[in-house]
Amino acid sequence: MHSEEHLGPAREYWWNEDYLELLAKRLYIDYCQTLVDIGCGKGMMGFKFSRYMPDGAKVYGVDYEPGYIAEARQRAQSEFGRNNINYEFKVGNADNIPLPDNISDITLCQTLLIHVKNPQQVIEEMIRVTKPGGWVLALEPNNLVPNLMFDRYGETDFNVEGMLDVLEIKLRIEKGKKVLGEGFNSLGDVIPDLFLKAGLKDIKVWISDKALSIIPPYDTQEKMLRVEQMMQWIETEAMGYDYQDNLNYYMAGGGTKDKFDAYWQKLLYNKITMKQKLQNEEYVSAGGSLVYIVAAQKPR
Repeated sequence: MHSEEHLGPAREYWWNEDYLELLAKRLYIDYCQTLVDIGCGKGMMGFKFSRYMPDGAKVYGVDYEPGYIAEARQRAQSEFGRNNINYEFKVGNADNIPLPDNISDITLCQTLLIHVKNPQQVIEEMIRVTKPGGWVLALEPNNLVPNLMFDRYGETDFNVEGMLDVLEIKLRIEKGKKVLGEGFNSLGDVIPDLFLKAGLKDIKVWISDKALSIIPPYDTQEKMLRVEQMMQWIETEAMGYDYQDNLNYYMAGGGTKDKFDAYWQKLLYNKITMKQKLQNEEYVSAGGSLVYIVAAQKPR
């Protein structure tokens, strides 16, 4: 599942702008003449970081979805009127990037490596297109962490066995997805290890300061988009995740259909409760997440 498809317009609010400005300073983006965004979707991160690049700089975006590339190209036309950055978007695969060697000062990806079968190969490709001394940057989450987070104080009186049952389901789904070659949703933790194996140097690790909270009243554009997104998930099968896909993952991870079906019925019931709370502006969540920012330099 492409993160762009999964999150829609709410993706624009993934980052605090002042934090991106801080990252830009840490990575000397004001000196970068060329930035490459792999798995760029509709180009969001390239557009955001280009604000800090010098006049005349070049931003490349690569994604395997032609529809997203078409939208990125359309947005680039309006963006060019506001700055002097040159944008070029290409259809292509992350494991065979359609760009020459040593072209970029910084090559980045966001929530891409969690979806690929061979993240090491993608990292090697990112290194190939990066200039010696340039930055390779991965923005990737641990998506298992929220399963141990609580939304309301009443949930802290939890049933240990019940929580362990749900955690077992989630772990088997994660394991099964990886077994089936569709990536590992909590890869963020191990990016430094993958970077080390790829021969990158001066590895730096930070964590995003953004919490995707929903707190009443729902009175900002960001909150309203997030609520709208959650309502859309609820209207689709079990929060936007397909029953058959998750069953396949769970069974590939060593689970049984009977146990998964019992979990799924609880999930369907919880959807109804959540929908009512959202409609009544009663749903509250701190929105905790864990997104790593891992940067390293290609040896000179």
